[in-house]
Amino acid sequence: MEQWVEVRDEAELIALIKRARAERWVVRPIPAFHDALPPEGGLVGLALRLGGELEGVEPQPDGTLRVGAGAVLAPIGLRDGFHALLAAPGTLGDAWEEGWIQPALARVRRFRGRGIEDVDDVQPDGKSVLVSALLRPHARLSAPRAGQAFLEVRGRGPRMRDLLFKARLPGLRVHGATLGEVDPAVLANRGDATPRHLRTLVSAVRERVHAATGIQLEERLGAAGRGGRL
Repeated sequence: MEQWVEVRDEAELIALIKRARAERWVVRPIPAFHDALPPEGGLVGLALRLGGELEGVEPQPDGTLRVGAGAVLAPIGLRDGFHALLAAPGTLGDAWEEGWIQPALARVRRFRGRGIEDVDDVQPDGKSVLVSALLRPHARLSAPRAGQAFLEVRGRGPRMRDLLFKARLPGLRVHGATLGEVDPAVLANRGDATPRHLRTLVSAVRERVHAATGIQLEERLGAAGRGGRL
């Protein structure tokens, strides 16, 4: 990355975006503990992390939680009504971008256009930055596992873990990039894998699964930081 910046509240976020527009910077929101594959050669632009008040969690009188976009989800799973988040990867910002958190969203607060707005529309649009959201308790969620490389097969297909066992892929390795032995759906870096090694392994898995089962896997891990001029 060319620049990193952390904003701690809504005022700092607005000020940063105004400055970025004036300077014509490319801003890439990258949450903490972000599940992503780094691009070869690294990222360009300004990496934006939401911290401070924007990673807070506040119970509301109606039983919902006001959760900042930078809040890590797994600890929220310890609260009554939110156990589905116990093994969730990353932050609320990650989950919003991926879409699987939508059944729990009661209302979204985001920066779009020239300021902050509260909306019922919960779809990410690539032109806004999530600030926070109200989460309903007891929502039925299907959270991916941290490091899960592929989306679950749609419909009544086999679970990704079982599918990769069937294709005999546990422990498959390309240099330092490897699939888990216990859960082969998880992609890991043993410490010396380059972005090319990780992407080579992902491509090899897709090819082997298609050859063994006829199923075409969809990748879950995209490049870090969706990028763009906000």
